[in-house]
Order: sequence, then C-alpha cells, then structure tokens
Amino acid sequence: MPNIRWLKRGGGAGYLILLTLLYLALYFLFLRHQEPAVTEIYFADRITDAHRILIDRYNVLNAGKVKVIPIDFPNKDFTSNERKEILARSLRGEGDGIDLFAVDVIWVQRFAKWCEPLEGYFSPEELSGIIPDGLYSCYADHKLVAVPLYLVQGVMYYREDLLKGVTGGDEIIRHVEQGMTWMDFVDLREKLRWKGPFFVFTAADYEGLICTYVEALLSLKPDYFATYGFAFETPEARSALQLLVDLVQRYHASPEDVTRFTEVPSYEYFIRNDGLFIRGWNSFDRDFQNAPYDRAKEGLLRKAPVPYLSSGRPSSMFGGWDLMVSKFSKKKQAVIEFVKFLLRPDSQELFYSRSGFCPVVKSFYEDSISVRQHPEVIGMQERMHTGVHRPPDKDYTNYSKIMSRYFAQAIRKEISVDEALEGVDRAILSEKASVGRR
Repeated sequence: MPNIRWLKRGGGAGYLILLTLLYLALYFLFLRHQEPAVTEIYFADRITDAHRILIDRYNVLNAGKVKVIPIDFPNKDFTSNERKEILARSLRGEGDGIDLFAVDVIWVQRFAKWCEPLEGYFSPEELSGIIPDGLYSCYADHKLVAVPLYLVQGVMYYREDLLKGVTGGDEIIRHVEQGMTWMDFVDLREKLRWKGPFFVFTAADYEGLICTYVEALLSLKPDYFATYGFAFETPEARSALQLLVDLVQRYHASPEDVTRFTEVPSYEYFIRNDGLFIRGWNSFDRDFQNAPYDRAKEGLLRKAPVPYLSSGRPSSMFGGWDLMVSKFSKKKQAVIEFVKFLLRPDSQELFYSRSGFCPVVKSFYEDSISVRQHPEVIGMQERMHTGVHRPPDKDYTNYSKIMSRYFAQAIRKEISVDEALEGVDRAILSEKASVGRR
C-alpha cells in the first residue's frame, strides 16, 4: 500500500509535468508559426503622389515586419502655420502617435527639443552624400537633429503662350529666361501695356511674404544676417521692402489682391485670371495636380529666374522640408531605416519626377542617366548657385511673424516703409527682452 500510494502520488505529479510540457511545446510551436507583430510607423507630411508610391513600395518590401502609415496634411486644407501648430501640440504632449514628421526648413530649431539627435544613426559617408544646401538647416546647437527630404527653390513662372503672342515675344522670353533686374521687369509691363495681372506674389501676413522679402534682401547683401542679425533699419532692408511696396502701389505691376494671398490662392488667381508672371517654387507645376484649375493653361507654364535689384545680384530662396524623428517614438531604429529608404537615389529621383522637388543627394546631379532623363536638371543646378537661406535661428519663427505683420501693412499702404522697419526692430527687441526674463 505504501508503494501504491507513492506511485499514485508520483504518477499524479508526472502527469501534471507531462501536461505542462505538452502545453509549452504547443505554445512555442504556435508562436513559431505566428506572424511577428508588425511595427507601425506613423509618418506626418503633405502626402504627394511620390510619397504614396514610396510608402506603398516600402510596405511591400517589408510586408509582415514594418508598415508605414501616412498622416496627410494637404495644402488645400492646412496652411504651413496650422500644420506647425498641430505638430507642436502633438509633440508637446509627449505622445507617441507620430514617429516621423516633416518640418519646414525654418522649423528645425523650434522642434529640436522634441526630437531624437541623429548623429549616431548616420555615418560620415552617408552624410557626405547629401548636398550641403540640404544639410544647412538640419543642425541645432551644432548637433544633427534632422535630415533633408527635399529642397525647393524660388522661381518665376511665365505663361509661354501669352508672351509668344506679343510683338517680339521670343526675344522677351530669352531676356526673361536669362534673368532680368526688377526695373527691367517693371519697364516690360509698361512696354507691353499689360491689362491683366502682370506679376502675382504672396503678400499676405505669413511666411511666404518673408521668403520673397529675404530673397530680395540677400540679393543686396548675402551676409546680411551675419552682419546685422535681426535689425532692419538699414539701407538694404529698406530697399527690399520698398520694392515689394512699389510693385503693388507705385508700378501697379501686382494687383492689390496679392496682399491677401498665400500660395494656393495666389496660384488659383494667377491661372483663373490669365496672369503673365508669378513668383513661386520650382515644384508649383506639380503641386496642384490633384486640384487642377485649368490643365491646358498649367501646361503652358515655364520657369525663369526671379528678378533682382540692379544694385544686387541674382538670388533665389531655398525652401524645403526636413525629416525629424520624435524622441517619444518607441520604434526609432525602424523609423531610421525608412528615412534611409527615402534618401536612396531612386527614391529621390521619384520625388523629382512625380512631385517636382529638388533631390538632396549628390548622386542625382552627378548621374549621367538622371541628366539625360531630366535635361532641365542642368538649369536647376545653375539656379542652385544663386540659392540663399533664411537664417537658422531658434527664434526665427517668432521674428518672422513680426516681420510679416509689419511688412504686410506697408504693402497695403497702411504704414510707411520706415514705420514698418522701425516697428519690426522695436517688436523684435521687445521679444528678445521678454525671452530673457523667462
């Protein structure tokens, strides 16, 4: 009996162990055949056709492992300022709802505190493959906190059919494409006696106005911000603002409607009203493909250099978007791999061919096949030599709001040019003092 009781006890324990082992074997066997959890990357940007193609391509390549989920900020629904505030609000809450996001090149300094430093993720060789103008905006406190996705550059578009229809049209087109001074440009309007919108630009109270202003300012003095900082009671600052005021109020080269235009309304007005020239970005001819205003007219647009002040030199504002990784993301390594995919030469070529953005990798401009497929790249490279940047300053966005408010008032002739410049200097000094007290 004692032996039997022992056997029962031993047998019961053995049976329990056997069941446990069987359960564990089935559990691990099941796990082995289960698909691993998919890492979902939430990517916020204005999602163009190029974005969609590349995201789909990446998701197919990484099926079952990684899935990029786009968060779209279409131009027609969000101004750049609205987009900036939504992103800032999301990151300020330290949530992990966004892993990767694109920022305007002038926002990098502001967003750096919420983002992952990137030096450890990119080798010197990888960074050396990116054009210097692309990396210009990607540092904060001398640390790499972003990488460029693409650049855009200021250009002037003209309606080829309308210019060809005037006397001496071919010669005028040659002159326009070679680059002309603002006074020659204004004289052209007088010569043509043009009755419709001659020159459209963005003169509303927002960053687009500052792009046009700084473009003219740095034409006169390329090292302006290094010399004067954010002080504007100078001859160069006065000449640049006077130009924009005179285009509307003195020469009537631009209609007063421009004082309420941001980019999308300016383009729509230009197309619908048969404007002759418009200041825009080199991607404008593809930016509105999903919201066409008139395909036939849009197909007749051609690019030319932005005019420059006769006492200055040709200049063209760089814009564009950089990629930043949220420091609150729990998927940083997977995010970096996707970023590197977007920087591959074939991905960058797609950004250009489908969305008109300037690639940021050197290989695109050095590759003979790219140049053969896109002969206009040669002209694009020439324009890059005239490129200028807004200053990478952590307080730039605050100062820019002050500038645009006063400069827009001057263009509307509500205050004088001198009053605008004095007001900007006074307000910026006040802003600096208030920051110092915090």
